[in-house]
Amino acid sequence: MKKRNIMTSLSVAALSLSLLSGVAVSADSMSNMHDMSSMKMEKKTTKKSTKKSTMKMTKKSAKKTTAKKSTMKMTKKSSKKMNMKHSMMSGMMMDGLEMNMNSKLPKGLKKATHAKFHVGQKVTLKAKHMEGMYNAKATVAGVYKTDLYEIDFMPTNGGKMVENHKWLVASELKAKGALKAGKKVTVLADHMYNMKGAKGKIVKVHKGPAYVVTFKDTKTKMVMKNHKWLTQQELKAIK
Repeated sequence: MKKRNIMTSLSVAALSLSLLSGVAVSADSMSNMHDMSSMKMEKKTTKKSTKKSTMKMTKKSAKKTTAKKSTMKMTKKSSKKMNMKHSMMSGMMMDGLEMNMNSKLPKGLKKATHAKFHVGQKVTLKAKHMEGMYNAKATVAGVYKTDLYEIDFMPTNGGKMVENHKWLVASELKAKGALKAGKKVTVLADHMYNMKGAKGKIVKVHKGPAYVVTFKDTKTKMVMKNHKWLTQQELKAIK
């Protein structure tokens, strides 16, 4: 009986140990499962955070790119406006040189009394001496009894040779002997900067009268006062 009781006690003890071991294993498994679940949750959270961070970075980059492009466009527009403003302030160009915008009517020249167009008459310009001149509306400011000269000359600033410049009159040229085609001359006029004192030669002589006009440039809309010179054939009456 004692042996049987001992065996029974041992069996109960073994069963208890087995049950306890099972509970411990289950507890460990549950703990492991919990840990794995936590890790998965953490990974998902990390992925979501990374995705959100990437999206934010992408949005920031897109904003920066857009802002940069917008700034570049504004800079280009500002640059164009500045160039136009500079061009307007510096004056108009003719034959690659800047025009003198403070031109005055000549003194000492004999006025033409029987010219086709008279002072104050409205005309349309048919010359193409410079951009914005052709078909510009103008007013005759002066008419003089003198021939006109087309010349080639080298600007005093050492720039490119100006060829076939129209026009100058006799009083604006200095030369030895009669003024005629091929004659070497020194320019006395200051219609354009770097013109006065330039060396050149006469290309062509045109019969007068010579006209001074005030006109509005068709491109820049700037008013050119007392522009010298035009021939009678380069003017058309406005009816």
